[in-house]
Amino acid sequence: MIATALVAAAGGSARSQSPPKNNGQPVVSGAAVQGSTLTTSNGNWSGTPPFTYRYRWLRCDTSGGGVNGVNCANIPGETRKTYVLTGADVGHRIRSRVIATNTDGTASFNSNPTSVVKANAGPPKNTQPPTISGTPAENNTLTANKGSWTGAPSISYTYQWRRCDTNGGSCSSVSGATASTYLLKSVDVGTTLRVQVTGKNGQGSATATSAPTAVITKASPAPGAVISINDVSLPNRLIIDQYSFQPNRLRKHGRLSVRIHVSDSRNHSVQGALVFIEGVPLGQVLPSHAEQPTGPDGYASFNLRASSRLQFRGSNRFAFFLRARKAGENPLGGVTARRLVAVRLG
Repeated sequence: MIATALVAAAGGSARSQSPPKNNGQPVVSGAAVQGSTLTTSNGNWSGTPPFTYRYRWLRCDTSGGGVNGVNCANIPGETRKTYVLTGADVGHRIRSRVIATNTDGTASFNSNPTSVVKANAGPPKNTQPPTISGTPAENNTLTANKGSWTGAPSISYTYQWRRCDTNGGSCSSVSGATASTYLLKSVDVGTTLRVQVTGKNGQGSATATSAPTAVITKASPAPGAVISINDVSLPNRLIIDQYSFQPNRLRKHGRLSVRIHVSDSRNHSVQGALVFIEGVPLGQVLPSHAEQPTGPDGYASFNLRASSRLQFRGSNRFAFFLRARKAGENPLGGVTARRLVAVRLG
């Protein structure tokens, strides 16, 4: 009976043993690129808690080392939960091995393999320069395209707009202009703009610069607005679009008031254009070779009178040659306009 009691007591103190058992494979995260850091999870385990975990990293062939990585090789000294990929890993696949231990035993399980490790693409390198789109005129917005780049992921980009001379040289950074877009201001008129794009990753940085824009022009006035003759240049031209005679007939020894309006080919009235009027034939209307600038309304006015040489025979009309020009330009070229008009005689 004593022996029976001892057996019963021993049986009452015994417990079932439950060593670690993997129920969910470890997972490796991180980019399979030289220089990147991989991190392994522990996976899911059953058994008597608590568990402690140790780690190994395995270098496998391109097949992943066979079923559960049986053909993979231990990477010496790599026993942490993270692993930084080296040049030796390029062309291989990597697994983690998680070793779980509790009071009842130890078990291990390998992760799935990564994709094949690629060589480090290195610092950013520009392969196609940045470009600028938009109309190069005051009050318009320019937009930068960063161009094409290579390099290890991920690359971040910053922008800096530069104001340059008319040839795209002697550039200086525009304060605060660090967005991918830039609104052209009056200070930009007569200059060109470039944009610098800087690419940066964990390996370094590089900067590329766009070609210059065309020379920035003033904002275009609304059609019908008055502009200065200085704002008219080819391919835009002057146009003599209106004229009037008062009275509407030229009489012997009579006087004639003439108003002539000048616009440009963009439908703006032009102030400061030099308007010339001459009777044809010469000398029959005075003063001869008269020239006046247009005023703020785009008109030039002339007070003419018939000379004693005015002939009334053979025609009931008298012709005038009109010309509008820009000071300093050749009257036979540039933006000059010409027109032949006539008034009734008698």
